[in-house]
Amino acid sequence: MAVDFRDPRILRFIIGIILLGALIFSYFNFFASSVNLDITEREQTLEMKELELRQLQGQSSDDLAMMGQRIEMYTQELEELDRFLPRQYSQEEVLEMLTGFAGSSGLQIVSLVPMAPTIDASGEYTVYDWHLTLTGRFHRLGVFFDQLTQQPMMSSITNLQVHQLKAAEGKFDNIETTFTFSAYIQP
Repeated sequence: MAVDFRDPRILRFIIGIILLGALIFSYFNFFASSVNLDITEREQTLEMKELELRQLQGQSSDDLAMMGQRIEMYTQELEELDRFLPRQYSQEEVLEMLTGFAGSSGLQIVSLVPMAPTIDASGEYTVYDWHLTLTGRFHRLGVFFDQLTQQPMMSSITNLQVHQLKAAEGKFDNIETTFTFSAYIQP
């Protein structure tokens, strides 16, 4: 069977294939090239944004680590300063604290006289005072004062008097001390 190229159906078929090829060629070279260019640009933009995101995440991690260190440092400073801040204690709690510390440091309480509470000069705190007389060894008095300074309250010791006891008095302890302990407590 011979193909007759003069047949209008075959000519239409050949012209249709040529037009289809031209259309496909035109689409990919002219119309789709702008889409390809747009896709390429967006891929580059995406890569740049991903790189920028990684850099920001790295900076965020570093910033978070630095912030964590600062928070830890400030927390330690706050804990150190916190012990100087006044707290709300009742007079009974402070009295129990004084007797407990005297006993645990090896001092004997000769007298413990609570005094009337007063308001400090600024008017912010109630001041509870106790007049104490203790006997014991001198270094035990230092232990007692050290225990008081570890408490998270503002306090002071005034009118401190230390007297050496004579061995002839039959005392095994070598000092007697009197002082006034004041606790500043927020009302």
